[in-house]
Formats: sequence, C-alpha cells, structure tokens
Amino acid sequence: MTFTLPNPQTLDDKFWQRYNQHLQNNYKHSTIQTHKCYSRKFSHILNDGNAQELLTLSNHKRLMVMSALDSLSKFMGCYDLWESIKKRYHLKWSYNDGLSFFNAITNGDTLDSMLKWVKDTISILPKPDANILIYCTVTGLRPTEACQSIELIQTDLDNYLNKDSMMLEHFKYAELFIRKTKHAFVSIIDDSIIELAQNTSQRSYNSVRMLLRKQGIEMHMAYCRKIFATYLRNNGIQPEIIDLLQGRVPKSVFLRHYYRPNMISDEIKPCIFKLQQLLTIN
Repeated sequence: MTFTLPNPQTLDDKFWQRYNQHLQNNYKHSTIQTHKCYSRKFSHILNDGNAQELLTLSNHKRLMVMSALDSLSKFMGCYDLWESIKKRYHLKWSYNDGLSFFNAITNGDTLDSMLKWVKDTISILPKPDANILIYCTVTGLRPTEACQSIELIQTDLDNYLNKDSMMLEHFKYAELFIRKTKHAFVSIIDDSIIELAQNTSQRSYNSVRMLLRKQGIEMHMAYCRKIFATYLRNNGIQPEIIDLLQGRVPKSVFLRHYYRPNMISDEIKPCIFKLQQLLTIN
C-alpha cells in the first residue's frame, strides 16, 4: 500500500491555528498543552516518514509524542500513514512489561524521601485538602484519576463501589479512566478509605497544583503513585498485581484477573492499611 506524504508547505500558521482550535474543542487543558508542543515539534515525522528520533526518547516522553502525532495525523487525514510509521519502527503504546517502571521508581527518588514530601505537605494543608494526597497514595491512582475518583465517591458511590469485593470499579466510567495510553480498572479500598474520600475537598488536578503553589510547595503529587507501587513491592506484592491495580496491563489481562478478586484483595488490603497508617501517624 502506498501513502502520500503530507505537504510540509501546508503546515503554516493558519493550519496551526485551525489545529489548536480542534484541540480546544476536543481535549482537556493538560492534554492540549502537550499536544500543541509535540505536534509542532515532531510534525516532520509525518512529512518524511522517519521516526528514528522517537526511539531515542524516554518511554514516558515517547508515549506523549506518539499521542500528539496520533491526534495530528487524524486531523490531517493521514492516520493510515502514521499507523504504517508506527508499525515500521515497532512503536508500541505501552511498556513491554513492568520492569522498566520499577527500574524508574527505584533509580529516582527513594521511598523515604517521597514519603517525607507527602507527610510534610499533609501537615501544612487543611485536612480536606491533605486527604487528597492520602487518597492518591493509598489507591495508587494518577493525580487526575484520584481527583475524579473522589468526586465519584461523593456523587455516585452506589454505582461506583462493588460492595462484595470492596473494589472501586473505574472501568464503568471509561471516558474518565480507560484512555488510550493510561488505564485505571479497579482500586481496592475499605470503609476507612471511603470515609476519607467523603471528607475530602473536590478539586481538579490543576486546582491542587495551584493550591500547592500558593503555599510555596513544589508539586510532587506523582510521588503518591510511586509510593503505592514501591511500598507494595517492598511488602512482597508481585509486580503483576501492582501493574494490574495501576492499569499497566491490557484490558484482556485485567478481565482474566477481575473474576478472582479475593485472590488480590486479601493480599493487598493489609498493605494498604499499613500504608495509610504510615501517612497519618506523625
């Protein structure tokens, strides 16, 4: 099959104005900023068909660039071309396994330093706002997902919570939690975590970021998710289970495990309880 490369001369200022308007109409603010930046910077890949540059990027940045080019190619009407480029360069939407993730969290900040940031920040913020960080840590959700999850607990708990397994079923809200490269399927909780969320401020991720800025606190909310993974792994939980709880598995793998919830929750709940205690004890 032969594809026609886009004409680089058509990507003028008027084109980018139209594309930016398309982003405004269809994407969230945080996504818009990265798409605007990376679409323009890497648009030449759709012109020359050479994606070798992407192979030199970190996993995280490569996925963001791929997402931006995905959007741009659809807008330009050359998505088939982008698909062929991805196939030719073996560009994947996910990590091959959980190993790269655990290498990342162990080669960066230590568990103690991350816990210190969370506990210090909790001690400064009003309790309803501090609870956001605690909730984010004990669920292992991404910051935006945690904020959305708190809102659902406060507004739609009967549908959101499976009371038999005591799991929050994020997958029921696919538009929020099942995105192209980032998934959240379920979170294991108990009554104390539900109570925590019900006594938590309803804030967006951006609102939390601005709150910390006003307090003069550096934004490291991503530590919460790393703490969850590191703490569970240090307490003997297998990487495959942590990957499942943090959405780093294909949907098919999630479905195979979901119908055996007790095998997961019985092992995880004691660790989550201890982690919650660790955060709230001075």
